[in-house]
Amino acid sequence: MKRFLNFYLPTFLSITLITAGGFFWLNVHNAQAVVTVTFMEPGGDADFQPPMAVLNISFWSVKNGSPLPTTATDFVHGNHKKSINYPAGGAASCFLQKTGILADTGSRVSLYIYLNALPTATANIFAFYNSVGTQKVAVRLTSAGVLQLWDAANAQIGTNGSTLSTGTWYRISLAYTITNTTTNEFRLFKNGSLDISVTNATLTGTGTNAWRIGNINTDATLDMRSSDHYADNSSSLTDTGNIWVTAKRPIANGTNNQWTTQVGSGGSGYGTGHSPQVNERAQSDVNGWSIQSASLQTEEYSIESVSQGDIDITGATIVDFMGWVNANVGSNSTGNIIVAGTASNISVTTGEKYFTKVAGSTTYPAGNTDIGIDNNSVNQLFSLYEAGIIVAYIPAAAVVVPPVTRGLLIENSKVKIMNAKIKLQFQ
Repeated sequence: MKRFLNFYLPTFLSITLITAGGFFWLNVHNAQAVVTVTFMEPGGDADFQPPMAVLNISFWSVKNGSPLPTTATDFVHGNHKKSINYPAGGAASCFLQKTGILADTGSRVSLYIYLNALPTATANIFAFYNSVGTQKVAVRLTSAGVLQLWDAANAQIGTNGSTLSTGTWYRISLAYTITNTTTNEFRLFKNGSLDISVTNATLTGTGTNAWRIGNINTDATLDMRSSDHYADNSSSLTDTGNIWVTAKRPIANGTNNQWTTQVGSGGSGYGTGHSPQVNERAQSDVNGWSIQSASLQTEEYSIESVSQGDIDITGATIVDFMGWVNANVGSNSTGNIIVAGTASNISVTTGEKYFTKVAGSTTYPAGNTDIGIDNNSVNQLFSLYEAGIIVAYIPAAAVVVPPVTRGLLIENSKVKIMNAKIKLQFQ
């Protein structure tokens, strides 16, 4: 007997049906409303480099600490290769910060947190700051592992949240809007479930701009890792969904590979064409490709497929992706970063620097022009050292429905279907 399932769903959900072992496996995808993604970083997988080991050669804006944050392999999320480690008991606040990605009009952040040891006293694990480094709101953890939300004046807002334990990866997300110091909304989620809700707290200030993560209060025992960092500008006050972030490397030449002067004589040994010189991990400026020409010269690549690389994301919902290049030029000039065939101006400098561009697309790159750079017809020596794509995605979630079921019942599941009409048709 053949069985067919017809689904009538709102635009933010899609379902893929797989049959195996006499059961229907339903891959339920949460298709997010259209938002602008402002940041994504997997946790060190893209470049295998301690964050900001060299100024400007990083996806982060600020690092601080003594010791400094670094990449780690002791505790990683899923099939990631790395995570970010914020050492305990340092002489200075240990954190990473990304500036210019948040706004009071509405923002959401999501990340995975692993606790190897709880703090001695209540301490920040991440916080929002304004553009000049003044804290506005913080997510804190007590010595017992209880999640809390605090205002900048070191006053708790809202009730206590869940208790986190050591040895477990948790996805924590925070969505908010701030109109003024007395008109605001905050929603803190743990693993997709609402954990703390605050309406119209009395805040000491406004103007969120930057996201800071780590052992911010220099706690003597707090030992944590972070992974799958993501931010967007949604004002929906909803959870982001179970967003993971992974790195995809150049694996073959693209449509044009016109930067014909090789930098160095080595490479990663992975991929074909010019790609082994620009897909190295850890990132390096020893190898690459360069060009000096008064005519437009383009260097572009195909990246790993959805199933290749660190994590197989076949069947996942693509939230967005971001292209990045590490490049410099003989004299400060304007070039272009190419992401999925679209060229965008970048101000290339004499010093190496990471340049990034979010694609604004939910379709995985199609090949040939996935990531690249051009010299914008500027007659200066342009050099490309590394490049890649970073993908934010929601893994497919499997729900089992027995074949005789004529209605869909989901209990005790993290998958939520709202306002959906589902029709099961048997033939």
